[in-house]
Amino acid sequence: MLTLTHLKLGLRDLLDKRAADLAKSKSGAFHAEELQEHLDGIEALPPALTGGAPLTAELELVDARHDGFGGAIWFATEVYARLPDADADVAAAAARIRAAFVPELGELQASYAVEADRAADRRPLLKSMKADLQAIPVAGGGTLHDVATAFLDAGDELESLLSQRADATPRGSRKQASALRSTTIGLLNRLRADLAKEVRKNPKLPRDLDARVFGYFDTLGDMNGRGAAKPAAKPAPAPADPKPPAPGG
Repeated sequence: MLTLTHLKLGLRDLLDKRAADLAKSKSGAFHAEELQEHLDGIEALPPALTGGAPLTAELELVDARHDGFGGAIWFATEVYARLPDADADVAAAAARIRAAFVPELGELQASYAVEADRAADRRPLLKSMKADLQAIPVAGGGTLHDVATAFLDAGDELESLLSQRADATPRGSRKQASALRSTTIGLLNRLRADLAKEVRKNPKLPRDLDARVFGYFDTLGDMNGRGAAKPAAKPAPAPADPKPPAPGG
């Protein structure tokens, strides 16, 4: 369950804070140099592979704009779905706009890739539905045609940033990283097995030496296995149908 980021953190901790415990055993002293070599190899990898994906902040910013414009379309059309005595033609145009651009508010919680793909598919609608979009004005100037254009432009920008993210991490680096992760985990497993044998045979070694040496790795692995990652940055959508006021309110 350990990622390269976990391995980097764990090896740093092992070779620094836990170095004295590692050196207590012959197996620990024997593997120390190779452990350092693996740590050096991991730290030499592109940051995207060990410290978070590139362009994360840029993607979050563009995604916020995308979701903002999409939410504006949804709520603007919601007005005409709820407004008593709304002009029938405008209400019908609003219904068509929602069905075409943001049929469900939950769509705005989709992945960047899905949002980018939808934007590309919906681009022709700016022309075919221009009359409908221009029939609904936006306070301050412009119409839903301007909002929908900005919505799809943001989706296109998401696609561009995702493509740039792929270019930021060469394919060869990914293959190298995968191999390094595998060999590092293999090395740690051999060390743990050797250490266990040594502790069983040598009563002078601390009985809890395994926990002292591998405690941080176990913590990282346990957290990852329970899905203790931070929650997704995208906020939940606003309620689509707010509770009506109590009678007489």
